[in-house]
Amino acid sequence: MQQNGGHLRTLLDDEAGGADDLSPAGEAAIRAHLRLVGEALAATAGPATRDGLEELSQTLPDRFAADASGLDHELELLEDAAAHELDLQFGAEATAHDPAMREMIERRLRVQAWSRFFVRLVGDAVENDDFADAAFAWMGEHQTELATTIFSMDRRAKEAEIVRRGPQAVDDAALVNQIGQAAMLQAHVRFLVEAIAMTLPRRSATRH
Repeated sequence: MQQNGGHLRTLLDDEAGGADDLSPAGEAAIRAHLRLVGEALAATAGPATRDGLEELSQTLPDRFAADASGLDHELELLEDAAAHELDLQFGAEATAHDPAMREMIERRLRVQAWSRFFVRLVGDAVENDDFADAAFAWMGEHQTELATTIFSMDRRAKEAEIVRRGPQAVDDAALVNQIGQAAMLQAHVRFLVEAIAMTLPRRSATRH
């Protein structure tokens, strides 16, 4: 995937057509990254899962459009859990009246919801009823690594901007926001790929 930056740009341009949100972690960017993951899975699949993953890769844009309720369900589950945790951490009033915090949380939850939605599509594609639960369990056990990856990618991107534009670069709030969104999405995609690699069945399906 790291060698296919040009193809990712093609997917981003394709998804951008007609999209309302073209931000670095907007819906179009999320879908483009997941399409690249789908293609990578199909290209590296073993005999037992190749046919299903190739079909998924070819039909992902249609699947995204056809099953909006599946994404909404994942988002609803995540929002309920996140709201409870944030209220405990910061207090309900603080989170309700901080627009920046709400926007950041909503973007991250949407990326997570798309990731979970994609995992379920992969499970269906390989006809394995246990895969999604196994992938979600792995993700739950490795949240610290995800947070570290987001922080590291964000820091490296800011350091690169400082080298390119000088120390004042990180005084630009809009640029810092874009860097943060990009780092968050890219880290989640890497995390998703790792989760799939660790839990995707290698030999045979388990659906009966």
